[in-house]
Amino acid sequence: MDKERIENILNDEAQLERFVEVLVDEINNDDEAYDKKGRQLLDLCLTDEHADDFFIAVCGWSVDSLLEKL
Repeated sequence: MDKERIENILNDEAQLERFVEVLVDEINNDDEAYDKKGRQLLDLCLTDEHADDFFIAVCGWSVDSLLEKL
């Protein structure tokens, strides 16, 4: 991970917006099957105590909240 580049982006609102645009575009255009994506994301939740932070940052909901929506 390029920490210096991340720090530079954190100080540039336009680049922050562009980063999210790229992320959402890549998510929408990924051809990996949803079941495989789901497995990888939930495996992450079991192995990384900070995984919930990712979900909150990406969609505003915790993993438990998303599970309740199932």
